[in-house]
Amino acid sequence: MPVHSLDRVALDRAFDVAARRAHSGELPFVILGVANAAGTVRLEAVTAPGAERRIGTDAVCLLASITKPIVATAALRLIAEGALGLRTPLADWIPELAGDGRRSITAWHVLTHTTGLDEASLESLIRAGVDRDALLERTLAEPLAATPGSRFKYVTFTFELLALAMERATGQALPDILQRTVLGPVGMADTVFEPRPERSDRMAPVTIGEWDGTRLAGSEDPAIAVAMRDGYTALRLAGGGLWSTADDLLRFGRAMLRGGELDGERILTPAFVDLAAREVTVDGLGRAEDRLLDEHYALGWGKPGPVHPASARAFGHGGASGTRLWIDPAHDLVVVYLSSSWGMPGSVIDETLFALYGATR
Repeated sequence: MPVHSLDRVALDRAFDVAARRAHSGELPFVILGVANAAGTVRLEAVTAPGAERRIGTDAVCLLASITKPIVATAALRLIAEGALGLRTPLADWIPELAGDGRRSITAWHVLTHTTGLDEASLESLIRAGVDRDALLERTLAEPLAATPGSRFKYVTFTFELLALAMERATGQALPDILQRTVLGPVGMADTVFEPRPERSDRMAPVTIGEWDGTRLAGSEDPAIAVAMRDGYTALRLAGGGLWSTADDLLRFGRAMLRGGELDGERILTPAFVDLAAREVTVDGLGRAEDRLLDEHYALGWGKPGPVHPASARAFGHGGASGTRLWIDPAHDLVVVYLSSSWGMPGSVIDETLFALYGATR
C-alpha cells in the first residue's frame, strides 16, 4: 500500500486551526491525531486556558456516535463468519420484534438508518432515570413510523436491536463480542463502555455547550452536567456509549484504511471493508429539499458530500460529543478529532479537516 506524505507547513497550519479553538476557550480541549497506513504522523492535545487540569493525548473521551462504526464492524465480522445475516430479519433472534410490521427489520436497515423507527429523546430518558433494561424494552416496543427501507432517518437507539441480535446469535455480551472481533485484534486497550475505575484519572470531562443557541436545563451546574454524563454512560448505548482514546481510534482507522488489517491481525476482509464504505443513500433515499443537505451514508459510516474535499472512497463518523474519525484511502489519511464538547456543530471540526486536506499531496 503506498504511503503518501503531507506538506509540513500546511500540516502545521491545520493543527493551528484546531488549537485556536482551545486557546480561545471556545472548546475545553482539542486532541487531534493524523495517521497513514504506516503509522501515526502527528498527535497533539491542547487544553483551554484556566482549565482545572491539563488534557493529554492519552485522555479517555466519550465517543458518542463513533461507537456506531465500531459496532458495525463487529456486526460485519459476525456476518462474514456466518453467525448473523445482513438481510435476515432481526426477529429471527428477537421474537419480541415480530409484531406490527417490524419483522422485516434487518441488520442492514439498522446499519443504514432505514428501519422506519423514530428516535426517542435521550435527554428525557436520562432525566427520567431510565436504565438500560427499560431503554431496551422501550426500543422493542417502538412502533414503525415508515416501512423499513423506505426512508433514511438517523436513529441511535435502533443499534440496541442490532446489539441484542448479536448477543443472542453468539451467546456473548456485546462488550465481549467487540473485544473478540475488533478491540482485541486492533489493540484498542482503552475502548470501553465504562472507563471507571481503571481509567478514572484519564477521563475527559464532557462539556455541554450552547453552540445551537440552547443548552440543557441546569447544565450550567457542574454537578448536573456530571449527572447527565454519568446517566448517559450507565446506558452503555450500542449506538453511542463507548469511551476511547485518540491512539485507539487511530489504530482502528488505520486497520480500515489498510483493508481491515493492522499489525498482522485482520478484523475484516477487503471485500467487507468495501461493503461497509459503500454509500447506500442514493436514488433519493437520503434526498433533502436543498440537495447540498442530502444525507450520505454507508453501513455504519458516513460518506462525504459534494462540498467536501474528501475522495469518493472516504468514510467516517462523528459524535455529538465533538468527535470525529475520518478515513480516506485515496489520500492515505486517518484523522481523529476529540473535544468532549457536547452539541458542537460539525462545521467546527470540518475547518480542521479541510485544512488537513490542504496538506495532502
